[in-house]
Amino acid sequence: MSKKGTGGEESVVVSAQTRKAKRGPPRKRNPCPGIRCVAGRIYDPKNGKTCHQCRQKTTDFMVACRQPRKKGLCPIHFCHKCLSNRYGEDAKDKAKEAGWTCPKCRGICNCSLCRKKKGETPTGILAHAAKALGHSSVHDLLIKRSEMVAAAQTLSSFPKKIKKV
Repeated sequence: MSKKGTGGEESVVVSAQTRKAKRGPPRKRNPCPGIRCVAGRIYDPKNGKTCHQCRQKTTDFMVACRQPRKKGLCPIHFCHKCLSNRYGEDAKDKAKEAGWTCPKCRGICNCSLCRKKKGETPTGILAHAAKALGHSSVHDLLIKRSEMVAAAQTLSSFPKKIKKV
C-alpha cells in the first residue's frame, strides 16, 4: 500500500504484524557461549580458573592460596582485579610470596557468599565508592566504616546529661 504525499514523495504504511515478522524471534541466552573475549578478558569455561570474589572463569592472571588444609592446599584463586579493588593487594607481588594466604583463609573475605555465611549483608559493587571516598580498597572502607560505627556506639552509650556534684 502506498500513498502519494503532498510533495510528490511516496510513503509506505507498514502494519505492526509486518514489523514483528521482520524483527524475528527474541534472542535467547546461550547457556554455554564457549570461549569469548570481552573488554580484554578471555572467558574460557574449560581452561579458565574461577575467581572466588567475582566468580568469573577467565584465563587472566590469578593468585592461588597456599594455605595448607586437611586435603592439600586451599583451592581458592583471586583474579588481579578483585585482589586490587577489593583488598588493596598487588597480585604479582602476592604470587611471588611463598606462603600467601587468601582473604577467605585470613577471615577477611568480603565476597557475598562469605559475608552471608557470617550473617553480614553483602556489599555489592563498592569499588568505585571506596575509591571516590579516598579509600585504597573496599576492605579499607569496610574497616574504617566499622571503626566509625563502633566509635559512634561508644559515644551514644555515654549519659546525655552530666550530673553536677
